[in-house]
Amino acid sequence: MPSPADITKILSRFPGPVTLYPSRIKWLLVFTVSALFAVGGIFMIRDGAAGGWFVLIFFGLGAPIAAAAMLPGAGGLTLDRDGFETTNLFRRHYARWRDAAGFQAAHIPPAHQKMVVYDDVTQSAKGVAKLNVGLVGRNSGLPDTYRLSADNLAQLMAQWHERALGQTGSR
Repeated sequence: MPSPADITKILSRFPGPVTLYPSRIKWLLVFTVSALFAVGGIFMIRDGAAGGWFVLIFFGLGAPIAAAAMLPGAGGLTLDRDGFETTNLFRRHYARWRDAAGFQAAHIPPAHQKMVVYDDVTQSAKGVAKLNVGLVGRNSGLPDTYRLSADNLAQLMAQWHERALGQTGSR
């Protein structure tokens, strides 16, 4: 996992673009665990346990999603002078720096996993955004931590945001 010194190295590449990628090892682990549990669900069904269907369906769907996440181009975070683009399972979302603020690492209930959250003014009226504010205090979040800790990614995003808005104001 990159250190704060690596964050400084990434910041030195401002104004970018700089692209960060999700961990393939993490997705390989998710794939392996999902596949093993799906097989376990099959054995549960064979033994007459009705709950095996839930296990098979849930983890059976998780395995191909994890496999897709490992494909080239399926995920990433690109930072540039004007904003950032997230790609998650080939779906892209672009946010401008001037529309985003408040980058921080937050614990996501119920698993208490940490992710980077922020406020996006273009999303504030959406129902899901209001739910997110109630859960974590911000209306949007990054779908991955891109091989960084959530705290380091939040720091990177906040500092890149500061540089981008400072440079925009000086033009």
